[in-house]
Amino acid sequence: MTDLGEVPEGEGELARLYHELAAIGARVEGRRRPWRFGRPSREELVVLAAQAARREPRLLWAVVELLARSYERLDALALRRAALRARWPAAVAVALEFARRAVRSDELDDWVRFVTAPLPRAAGERFFLGTRAFSGAQARRDAEESLAEYKRWGYLAREEPFAKELGSAARGTLGPAERMNLLRRIAERAGSVTLAEYVAALKGRASPRQAQRDLAAASFLERRGRTRGARWVIAERADAGASAPPGRSDRRGR
Repeated sequence: MTDLGEVPEGEGELARLYHELAAIGARVEGRRRPWRFGRPSREELVVLAAQAARREPRLLWAVVELLARSYERLDALALRRAALRARWPAAVAVALEFARRAVRSDELDDWVRFVTAPLPRAAGERFFLGTRAFSGAQARRDAEESLAEYKRWGYLAREEPFAKELGSAARGTLGPAERMNLLRRIAERAGSVTLAEYVAALKGRASPRQAQRDLAAASFLERRGRTRGARWVIAERADAGASAPPGRSDRRGR
């Protein structure tokens, strides 16, 4: 039985992990290098790769694609049991959540729910390790605008691990709080925002109809105009404009 409390690391072990994943159908290349993990089962390989993806991000793309294309070749109970032996069980759940987004299927939904049912969540930490400065602007956005597929399992990240070869238009999803954080950020950048600008910033992670509802619900914005070109202005700026003293041309007219 493979020790899944350990995670492949270093150039040699990662090359071997890619080699083993290629042998079970992943679209990757690797080399047969020495490693500590013996001859893991298919399900154990998925668990090893999902965990290693926290330090080697491109592995997440490979695992999501493998699960989306070939989940029926895996034993759901064996995968669930393997994930429960892992150091980071929730990393497996994240990969499965994105596979569900890539291939919309009631069968896959049921399969994923069975595998993930007993898995514990992480404790609100960044999914990818060592890829951002701890207190940088990008790390802050990871925390404030994290995709629901990560956050549901106690992780923070914004990357959408969908290989273009899947041929789907799948996108991650943003929860209500994360959408409001995104809306506030883009509105504060210019002092105002239009519906079209907000929809573009969402990048398909919520519908235009949802974008309209978000703008109507945002307490920090005030609408200016009733046409399709309406803008939503940061409330404090709108108040300042309404209470500003008359300009020079006004004083001359008195």
